[in-house]
Amino acid sequence: MREVKENFYRLLHPKVVFFLTSAGKNGEHNVMSCAWATPVSEEPPMIIVCVAKSHYTAELILEKREFAVNIPTKEMEKAIWICGSKSGTKVDKFKEAQLEKIKADHISAPLIKNCAGWIECRLTQSIDAGECYAFVGEVLSVKVDDRYFKRAMWVSGAIPMHLGGRKIVYFKDEKLA
Repeated sequence: MREVKENFYRLLHPKVVFFLTSAGKNGEHNVMSCAWATPVSEEPPMIIVCVAKSHYTAELILEKREFAVNIPTKEMEKAIWICGSKSGTKVDKFKEAQLEKIKADHISAPLIKNCAGWIECRLTQSIDAGECYAFVGEVLSVKVDDRYFKRAMWVSGAIPMHLGGRKIVYFKDEKLA
């Protein structure tokens, strides 16, 4: 057995990759790629997402107290890398990644067209978690594209999973196909 303190969190990967969208008080929008999220309550429905304190997204979430989780498909892998490697303070990542915004039902942060799923959240709590903020969000709306979500689970091979570093994998389950 060997001690693995550096990158310990990768023992909990792979994780679903998602686009985290946010809006600021002045109407600005941002998107970042992320994989640190989990449900934390079914009743009421709540999730938690973790974002580095230094990221523009964290600033916008604290400002407007809302965010959206947009779950991409395999076809959006290039956009995942663009949105995970650039700063929204320097570039319009929606434009550069060719992501089309769509209006959310309950929040001002945009959703992203052609994703497989969307979760709209209102921030209920911000927790200081080391170099990150852990944002607890009350789930206001959840929508899926039925082509990718069947029998209450993702279709095999459709959803990008972050393995670590610059590696994305896709699970394959012949029994689900």
